[in-house]
Amino acid sequence: MSSRMMFVSGLLIALLVMGLSGATTPFLQLDLWLDNRDAPVTAQANALSPIITCVNRVDVHWQVAYEQYKHPKPPKDYSAANWVPEPRDFEDSDARIVQDIQKDVCLSNMNLKLDLLGYQPGLSQRARDYAKALQGVATVSMPSRFDRSASFVSVFPNPSGGYRERYLSAIADYLQTSAALRKDLLALDMAQRSEQLKRLDARMGKEIHWSLLAYMIQARNTLEQLEDGMKHQTLTPQTVADTTASLQQAWSRREPFMRTGERGFRTKDDDAKELWEYISEPAQHYLDALNTLHKDWQEHAEPQRLSDDYYAVTRGYDALLSHYNRRARANF
Repeated sequence: MSSRMMFVSGLLIALLVMGLSGATTPFLQLDLWLDNRDAPVTAQANALSPIITCVNRVDVHWQVAYEQYKHPKPPKDYSAANWVPEPRDFEDSDARIVQDIQKDVCLSNMNLKLDLLGYQPGLSQRARDYAKALQGVATVSMPSRFDRSASFVSVFPNPSGGYRERYLSAIADYLQTSAALRKDLLALDMAQRSEQLKRLDARMGKEIHWSLLAYMIQARNTLEQLEDGMKHQTLTPQTVADTTASLQQAWSRREPFMRTGERGFRTKDDDAKELWEYISEPAQHYLDALNTLHKDWQEHAEPQRLSDDYYAVTRGYDALLSHYNRRARANF
């Protein structure tokens, strides 16, 4: 056997042994090293990915479920009557029991890549705190609790006595750590996506992948503008109209890519085209909710109606993100 063949064989055996023994760190280091050769921002995005996945697949859903648990009845005169808590609103039910998803994606070491890369140590600690708080909520939860159902339907009555104290303490800790994690993660994630958008433009131009990512960034920016306006009491009907128009424009960029005729073979663009189609329904719901908020505000609807409309907007974005993430994980 030649020395080259012996080296290759030895490397394969070493990799097999590491895989069987659960030595994941060398693989993660290699993964980050390869991404860093492309660009530092690529490795940074890789390191953030496990935490973003946890937030998107567990925390977003948990927050929605908790709101439904506190307010189980839908608002009166709901402008989007189909926004009833159903599994189809959140296409992320990979398991019937949400706890199974949590165990898969919200691991206690989901910050390991950050540590290996030496990137964002503060965020790394907040990710550890979040995983611990999530486990704390799971510890005090009962089998029929809302956050264990893939459909996120509330079926558990208000707790009482000593259990209530433990429950509320775990909830408060979870919400606090979630808010801290999401605050820092959101800013980093948006910066990464914007950089990724620039790199796509430089490499391939404003093609279908660029347009899809640009739309998802605009979808998030739309919600951020509304949230910021609500927080500082500066939101106006015109702001809603302007940001909705920008979102519609971002969505319309897909049209030239969707008109291509049928072909007998797949191309590199087909996955992106299918993802555009897959998110069409939740994207339309999101846009409808924004238009309803603008219309009711212009017509001087009562505050409760506007509050319900705003809830529909936030729920619409969550559902859109859930659909996008599920298919994007599988195809990209």
